[in-house]
Amino acid sequence: MSAMRVGVCLPTFPFGVRPSRGAIVEVALEAERLGYDSVWASDHLLVPSDMPRFGCIFESLATLAYLGGATSRVGLGTSVLVLPMRNAIEVAKQAATIDTLTGGRLVLAVAAGYAEREFANLGASFHDRGRHLDEAIGVLRTLWTAPDPRADGPRYRFADVLFEPRPPRPGGVPVWIGGNSRAAIARAARLGDAWHPDGLSSAQIADGVRLLGAQVPEGRRVAVSLRRTIDVRPGAAPGSGATGSGEVPLRGLSEVRAELDALAGLGVEHVVCQFEHDTLGEHLDQLRLLAGELALAS
Repeated sequence: MSAMRVGVCLPTFPFGVRPSRGAIVEVALEAERLGYDSVWASDHLLVPSDMPRFGCIFESLATLAYLGGATSRVGLGTSVLVLPMRNAIEVAKQAATIDTLTGGRLVLAVAAGYAEREFANLGASFHDRGRHLDEAIGVLRTLWTAPDPRADGPRYRFADVLFEPRPPRPGGVPVWIGGNSRAAIARAARLGDAWHPDGLSSAQIADGVRLLGAQVPEGRRVAVSLRRTIDVRPGAAPGSGATGSGEVPLRGLSEVRAELDALAGLGVEHVVCQFEHDTLGEHLDQLRLLAGELALAS
């Protein structure tokens, strides 16, 4: 368990309380103070009216840019950025700027997305989003690292261009591949620095790790990171209740600790915790409880 890094989802959408500048900043600062590895922002842009949870959501990259100036150590990540809804050249510039200004603290977890009507609202193609994502990841890496960046794909074509600032780390900003599907695992094996699923149990992760390992080309290393909903409020009963997405949260410190130990044994290197809460105080209390249980600051 000691090698596992633990991050925190920011309250950028109503996962308990309505998001606000104050709540987002307070959670980020407290996570940094307590020794958490990173803070993470979710992504939607223009959801249909039947997705009310994401009707009020702070834009992920703008939020992380703001927090970069408010924090000094903690990593900053997207979990996850729906890259095919966006222009990859703009994302490359935004990410490189944030990473440079924060001294190399950004992680860009990206995914194909699932909300077809949101794609339509943005004038983006839903049905070829997987191919778009593959091409877009190539554009990011080319602009961040190539001495003479060029692209000649169906969506992005450029040559004789200048792109600076470059991210400070060799290879650019780490790109993690979000998603639970076989397609996401295959994409992570080919193109990602990590596979970043959401809400999977340790048994499901074990299956995914085996599938990932069978597809990673020789010489490549792909880490595994998991986003998981947890509830360590007093009285939280293990195994009870599901989230709106159907995920059964981990409940209680003992269940959370046992699952994190199991995940570490499977080679999971990073877990992003999304805390169920009804108030900001509950969110902060749980940050402190889990940090103490895992001795993050020691």
